[in-house]
Amino acid sequence: MTLPQAVDVLVAGSGAAGLTAALAAAVSGASVALIERGGKLGGTSALSGGRVWVPANHLQDGDSLDTAAGYLDGVYSSRYPELTGTVLRTGPEMLRFVERHSAHRFAPCPGYPDYDPARPGATAGGRALDMEPIDIRQLTPLAADILMPPGYLPMSFAEWDRWRYPERFDWDLLRERERTGIRTGGVALVAGLLDGVTAAGVAVCTGTRLTGVRPGQAELSRAGQVTTIGVGAVILATGGFDWDPELRARYQPAAQRASGAPPTNTGDGLRIAESAGAAVDNLAEGWWMPMLAIPGERLAGAQFYRSLIRERGLPRQIMVNAAGRRFVNEALPYNEIGKALHRELNGQDGPVHLVFDEGYRLRYPMPGVPWDGPVPGWVACGGSLAALAARIGAGPVALTETVRRWNAGCAAGTDPEFGRGEGAYQRFCGDPAVRPNPSLGPLDQPPFYALEVLAGTIGTKGGPVTDPDGRVLRPDGRPVVGLYAAGNAAAFWTADGYPGPGATLAAGMTMGYRAGRHAGRAVR
Repeated sequence: MTLPQAVDVLVAGSGAAGLTAALAAAVSGASVALIERGGKLGGTSALSGGRVWVPANHLQDGDSLDTAAGYLDGVYSSRYPELTGTVLRTGPEMLRFVERHSAHRFAPCPGYPDYDPARPGATAGGRALDMEPIDIRQLTPLAADILMPPGYLPMSFAEWDRWRYPERFDWDLLRERERTGIRTGGVALVAGLLDGVTAAGVAVCTGTRLTGVRPGQAELSRAGQVTTIGVGAVILATGGFDWDPELRARYQPAAQRASGAPPTNTGDGLRIAESAGAAVDNLAEGWWMPMLAIPGERLAGAQFYRSLIRERGLPRQIMVNAAGRRFVNEALPYNEIGKALHRELNGQDGPVHLVFDEGYRLRYPMPGVPWDGPVPGWVACGGSLAALAARIGAGPVALTETVRRWNAGCAAGTDPEFGRGEGAYQRFCGDPAVRPNPSLGPLDQPPFYALEVLAGTIGTKGGPVTDPDGRVLRPDGRPVVGLYAAGNAAAFWTADGYPGPGATLAAGMTMGYRAGRHAGRAVR
């Protein structure tokens, strides 16, 4: 699509935050254009699970904003309390707005616990919302141009919770959905929002990069050509700086090696905001995730990294350091595992591996490792623990002793070293058929396998500081006129906290909604 010469609001970035911002601005009556640097739409959101974490939502009973505020006290940073309160209050409103003005429909996850279930105000489920499967054939043609992650399966949360194990998956249904265009997860979220955006009259252009902002103007680069268009306001939703080696080395933990974001996330929004005089914050933080790299899996020309989420809570697997010893409760939420990886890998030279046995492989999912076929050659394998230790460079005596202690704990139904499986979230990630502790199970069926676990992120958290309406602020607190930011392009006030499944998308969409609404009204 050809960009107009001038628009009221220009949104840079086509993830859920940017799409929600564009939708809100257009519904407010503004003329809107949305640009995406990459050749495909959706950004990090399209590669995600697509869930949102919104307390007191319209599909949930028995929750309240006050209860949620108590839960978040101590999880999020206390430095920006007005932003936490704003997102809590506006989140339910944002959900209803999205359903009213787009094809997206949320679906409840009643059994998906908050990530810190022992904290006062936590719930055992209901705050996380999935999506109804969506047929992209019924949507805007642009829905066919959404990023698709390698290994994508169009499976809803409710279906995963019902099936759990690969042998129970309805493979015929999943393959039929792949063929016909039924989508779930982040792809479905982006598709539904994109349909609403185009229906509202937003001009959407891919392959177009925002390179500069001046009062009343935006500089764009497209196919090697630089152009300038007139703008009343610009909303930065370009994602984080995961793929910029200089910024990552300057701000992020040294152990960071992987990202679940697309390679176009190189800090465009951060640089543009800084050049406009913005205050920045939270640059050392990210939405941390343990990841693995499957050889040959590429996205937009770069290595694609798979997230390890529920795999770590299942029986018959442990994580070990270079010495062959456990160092963490593997079933903790992924953000906490990420912090543990930073501590472990920043203090030693060797890698971390997830070790599992044949019993695990035959029953549970593991990215890149088929349950019903030959094990790929890139997976370390040994007929004994000592042989496996030799493959991964760990001490054979230490690894054998680690597994012996683990197996003894499993026989007793407890993990005396780290207490794995004692929390509601940990038990949710386990195998409900295993009792008394669904997260425990011995490694006793050779051969044994190991995969290297990388310290990764599903988005950096640092960027320009904003007010509750997404306006970018200067160090003295005054707004940069006409400049807004939302999602991972903005400074998240959350510090290192991660309260529940979908908190990233929910915060980004809520702030995108507020930014788009404010910008749309302001320019009119």
